[in-house]
Amino acid sequence: MSLRELARAAGIDAEYADWRGKPTAASEESVRLALTALAPDLGFDVNAHDAVAQLERHRWTTMVPEAIVAWDGLLVVPFSVPADQDGDWELEVTTEERGEGGTFRAAGKLFHLPADGHAHPGGRVHCVRRAEMFLEGQIGYHRVKWSCLGQSGESLVIAAPTRGYGQPGYGFRRWGVFAPVYGLASASSGEAGDLATLKVLMDQLAQRGGSYVAVLPLLAAFLDEPFAFSPYSPASRLFWNELYLDLPKLADAIELPLPVAPQFDGGRGIDYRAQYRWRRPILDEMARKMFSDENFAAGTDGWARATSAWDYAAFRAIGEQQRTGWSQWPAVFRDGTKRAMTRDEAIALGVAGGIAADDMRSRVDTHVFAQWMMQTQLEQLQGGPVSLYLDLPVGVNSDAYEVWRDRHLFLLKLSAGAPPDALFLGGQDWGLPPLSPAALRRDRYRYFIQCVRHHMSVAGMLRIDHVMGLFRLYCVPQGRPATDGVYIRYPHEDLLAILTLESLRNVCIIAGEDLGTVPDHVRPTMTKHGMFRLHVGQWSFPSSPGKSPEPSPAEAVASLNTHDTATFAGWWRGADIDDKRDLKLINDHQAHTERTEREQQKTAILAFARASGAPGATHENLTDVERAMVAMNTDLANGPAEIVLVALDDLVLDPVPHNVPGTVEQRPNWQRRIQSWSTSLDPERAAPAAAAVIRAITAARPSG
Repeated sequence: MSLRELARAAGIDAEYADWRGKPTAASEESVRLALTALAPDLGFDVNAHDAVAQLERHRWTTMVPEAIVAWDGLLVVPFSVPADQDGDWELEVTTEERGEGGTFRAAGKLFHLPADGHAHPGGRVHCVRRAEMFLEGQIGYHRVKWSCLGQSGESLVIAAPTRGYGQPGYGFRRWGVFAPVYGLASASSGEAGDLATLKVLMDQLAQRGGSYVAVLPLLAAFLDEPFAFSPYSPASRLFWNELYLDLPKLADAIELPLPVAPQFDGGRGIDYRAQYRWRRPILDEMARKMFSDENFAAGTDGWARATSAWDYAAFRAIGEQQRTGWSQWPAVFRDGTKRAMTRDEAIALGVAGGIAADDMRSRVDTHVFAQWMMQTQLEQLQGGPVSLYLDLPVGVNSDAYEVWRDRHLFLLKLSAGAPPDALFLGGQDWGLPPLSPAALRRDRYRYFIQCVRHHMSVAGMLRIDHVMGLFRLYCVPQGRPATDGVYIRYPHEDLLAILTLESLRNVCIIAGEDLGTVPDHVRPTMTKHGMFRLHVGQWSFPSSPGKSPEPSPAEAVASLNTHDTATFAGWWRGADIDDKRDLKLINDHQAHTERTEREQQKTAILAFARASGAPGATHENLTDVERAMVAMNTDLANGPAEIVLVALDDLVLDPVPHNVPGTVEQRPNWQRRIQSWSTSLDPERAAPAAAAVIRAITAARPSG
């Protein structure tokens, strides 16, 4: 048996084309470690001589898969059966409790069904025979009971529209801004921005005809111990970050005094510990007062039970008391708890391990109160002319709530990441435990559905971070370098069906972050299912005078950069080249070559600006970088992309990026406030370059 043959049978791609299109292969050790991680969920022994045969037998003894997609109402149920055996089959579909619902039935003989997918497990010919039913008008998550050849079972049916809500192709030319909420600090919000400052920005954008404010993930974070504030390594993908609550609004409603926010040094990065230390006592006091009101407590309880918020609150309360991640907790907390669905059960989880009841109650109440208020305030931001464009990250921190509670869904010996590419040549290990494809499907995608619903409940558009992860995810085994990972394949059709279904139900547009190493089939599949793709203008700048920027695709959300690239001012300075050299990703000679090429691009951009007549291109009071920034944003605004985003960082010409990929301690990632953000959309107070950009965008996209 070949190790790589076994890997392919187990859903692992150990060989792949790199970002240059060159064949690349993971080491034998990485392949073995990845197989060892997957083996328990797939039911085979890595070291058995017949491991491939074990997988093959398991595949064919599962007569009907755990989940089946019915695109646009057409349900095709595949029966995996011996090819020479006839017999009766029956199907009964019970629709979920939405609308009138109903029951659909079908029956017949196996030999009346077409056969395909022939194989020879155990030496006997098997095939797949497909029975069809039409579930007219019944989108949703249904149950199909099946029986065939003496076997019976039940599977999930995901009845979904082929294309999501608001798909590309209607030609609506909209625009918005990109601004991480933490960067929108004000005198009342403290060191970081909050939902109040986000509301100010949304109102300003509405006055200028914009449609979206794109933010980084707003998910729960560890702001004490363990300390992890990266928005892409959240403490949960099911709960929000209470750091962003609009406390002045709450204090006014609750009639509590609000301490003055501490002043901060405008040039210093955000101190998340200090910000949380200031805000947490206020939240504690608010929770105490509100839970003393029986009506509030009763109203909150129903929501908390439905969302498992009591259980999440218990997890956070135990973590605060232990001051470590769950993997370091005593066994009574780490392994000896059952899911808490009530307030009393949540308190009892802590008491069983020696935490005082009053302490546990106070902490639990604070976290439930914070989550209920975050959900309420985010919902209140919706409904106007400007919507939130949220970001669903690939995964969660290894100490996250759902890893603690649903460990069986995660592959804890692997870490999600990205192979070497032009953005980061050393590869990336994100420290996020990937989901097990087999366990996810056996669980009927409960967790993934919850994550998507959680975000779409408050968003007008949802960006799927690293959309390739719906198809396959680069995973690095523990102890191996980030350059030596494998790809694990996922049931992308099931996941895409969930996205289009939830998109329609929640009236939320879907965009996929398709940057980096993108397999050929990904973008056509995105188009098929009505997903927007991304276009980064920075990678399409003209290379020499006389050339124009490469136009963006019409079906794109286009911007000059992303949170993982240099800002325009940083790009102009070559700060990204300095970073690569300092991180030893390139040597001095390569850095010199890149700088020479960069100077040629800068010259080409200025020539394009003059030739195109972009606003401000000849303005005497603008610098070269300002002229160039105006010209490139104007070109995007005039281009074919249906949605264009302008970064507030670019309007204020900040040279420091929000994140340098592949770094944690080496760079101050996710800690930068956006200077002068509150005036950047104001035509009277904005700097000349920022005002020129906004004039150009509103002229090109007057209706938003």
